[in-house]
Amino acid sequence: MVPVPARSYVANPLWFFKKNQILLTLEKYAYAPGETIKGSVGLKLKRPLQARKLSVALIGLRIVHDRPIANKGPQTHVYTIYNFSIPLDGENTYFNELYPFEIKIPSDILASAQQNFHSTLTGLGKTLEEIGMLMQQLSVSDSQVEWSVEARLDVPLKVDICNAQKIVLS
Repeated sequence: MVPVPARSYVANPLWFFKKNQILLTLEKYAYAPGETIKGSVGLKLKRPLQARKLSVALIGLRIVHDRPIANKGPQTHVYTIYNFSIPLDGENTYFNELYPFEIKIPSDILASAQQNFHSTLTGLGKTLEEIGMLMQQLSVSDSQVEWSVEARLDVPLKVDICNAQKIVLS
């Protein structure tokens, strides 16, 4: 898996209007590497809807806040450092269903996510020296990792229906 920079922090600008049509429920919200995330995805659609698939994903984003540069204010860059998706159902007509799920968190996810971030920077044309300098400049306040579980109903030629829940992974 080669991580790529996320285009923006919000995956879909219209997600808010359809958020209440897909409910994501987790047994708990704090996890350690090696644990299993257990939960369910509930659909509460207004009418039956043909969709390509229903999936749930564990996503890690590294959010980097750059220091202000002359003539520019501070900038924020978001990099996807981990994205593991599992399908809950394939092409189907969806309406009001409940889908339980489990996602096993890899025991080396924190180290792997850090390595993926370095690979991302290298893929963006940064040299090892530039990466080293960047990592020295970053402090805890300049960079953070956010983990979330996201449920998504892939609707062809329409806005996907999705909802996400932030979790703590440490």
